[in-house]
Amino acid sequence: MNKFRCQPLPESIQWTLALWLTVAGWPVVAQESDGRPAGEWQITPRISVGATYSDNIRLAPSNEAEGDLVLQVDPGISVRKQGGRVEARFDYTAQGLLYTQQGEAKLNNNLLGFGTAELYQDHFFLDAYGSISQVPVSSGSRVDAGNLGLGGGSSFATGLFNNLNLGLPGSADIFNPIGLFSNIALTGDQTTATSLGLSPYWRQNFGGWTEALLRYGYSWSGFGQNADSNGQGGASNGDIQSVDLNLKSGRHFSLLNWSFDYSRQQQDLQGQNSAGSDNGGSTQESVTGQANYRLNRQWALLAEAGYENNDLATFQIDNNNGSYWGLGALWSPNRRFDLTGLYGQNLNEVAIQWTPSARTRFELSRRDQSVGLNPGIHWEGSLNYRTQRTQWSARYTEEVTSTQQLLSDNLTGVGPDGQPILLDDQGQIVAVGGPFGLSNQEFLRKLFETDITYQRVRNSFSLRAFSEDRQYQDTALDESAYGVGGLWTWRFAPRTASFLGTGWERDELSEDQQNNYWVSVIGLARVFTPDSGGLISYRYYENDAEPADQGFRENRLNVRFSMKF
Repeated sequence: MNKFRCQPLPESIQWTLALWLTVAGWPVVAQESDGRPAGEWQITPRISVGATYSDNIRLAPSNEAEGDLVLQVDPGISVRKQGGRVEARFDYTAQGLLYTQQGEAKLNNNLLGFGTAELYQDHFFLDAYGSISQVPVSSGSRVDAGNLGLGGGSSFATGLFNNLNLGLPGSADIFNPIGLFSNIALTGDQTTATSLGLSPYWRQNFGGWTEALLRYGYSWSGFGQNADSNGQGGASNGDIQSVDLNLKSGRHFSLLNWSFDYSRQQQDLQGQNSAGSDNGGSTQESVTGQANYRLNRQWALLAEAGYENNDLATFQIDNNNGSYWGLGALWSPNRRFDLTGLYGQNLNEVAIQWTPSARTRFELSRRDQSVGLNPGIHWEGSLNYRTQRTQWSARYTEEVTSTQQLLSDNLTGVGPDGQPILLDDQGQIVAVGGPFGLSNQEFLRKLFETDITYQRVRNSFSLRAFSEDRQYQDTALDESAYGVGGLWTWRFAPRTASFLGTGWERDELSEDQQNNYWVSVIGLARVFTPDSGGLISYRYYENDAEPADQGFRENRLNVRFSMKF
């Protein structure tokens, strides 16, 4: 008898739909000049059917490999709204999988949604968002390629494979992310991660003297497999509440500009931590004031002061509460270059911003702060450069965060086309997941990413690399991953295109375990009509691991047909 493992539409999705109805259901009164609504709802049902053959469906060592033919049906729906008082994006796919040889079936829910509504003109707004994805439970386990840093944790596959756009008419919508890198491997170490959020905020301008923003945020993160009573084997469900107040100088200020920021965040998890005690709550609170007095076109005096008050449940070793202040100057010899320096008690900082042209922007800062989370020297930087046919970008960031925080932070804004999408600091879509497993421990995250894209009429090439390091209070848990990948696409006929990609990643998860992943894919896609298309692809996936019994090799052939209505 076949075993059927179905993950039904959970209560969390029902709450997501309720939030969406709250936002989407607000009346839209804005009109265009011809009397038509300023923005129209675009509702696009879709379905994808296909078959995948894998010669190692469980990603087991070679002598234990089992093949299987997986039949896949992926009904889904996309909702778009732009203009008027509502901006919205909602994508849901039910990934149905039938394993013909293993006698198993399962249903994976995949959701990506963001909506913002103007409830009271120019003042009161509401954001609602949610995401559901499949993620690995434990670091170092056998994970499908879709959960590698190359597949989900960095911008590699999100910009290359998971958002495959071959320059064909309608291909961006037809070849949706569920397919080429589907997490279909039966590793027994995959669970569903859900994040839901609601954030009302108020904007107020006080007569041109002060601009104010007051925001409240609530997000909930849940996992299909929770951590056990000792905080192991997954991550606990939890919620994050935040309050942010921002005041800044208005248009009546000319020589003097100032700002005041207050932020407080509370994270509460269910269950117990690795020490067997209650997880309790983690609190982060900060107050910051800044002032800028312009002396002339080239020079300005700067002042900054603040106070940090943080209490983290699992990251106490590098936490120093207290106040800081600094005085300094801003030098702007021209409108393209800024050099900033601050020095004072518990603070010194040097920052450069260089914009030699409209196509180039470079920022780099070194901040040494003796109070706050992980006090000491921190570097932040980014580079964006574009030509007629190429785009170059790179960024480096450091932050103390958690699994739950990263999950809730993914939905942050609106893309270049006006549609709300998952964004990172550079405005690129971010996928939930990565090579690291779930944890209740907070950690210091150091992330570097770079991206080079070359685009012509029929050909495009993308090269991406990343490095991520996670440092925990317990140094035995420290993890790192780094990798590089590239993709070449060629539209050799009006409705037909090919793609060829490869990637490599190394995970260093402990002294005793390292993974070296290789993944290569080649495929052909054809659009039959603007609303339908087919794709065939071959993928090779290998892990040369230490210890050797964690290694595997897999060949995978995928054929599918997709249609939107």
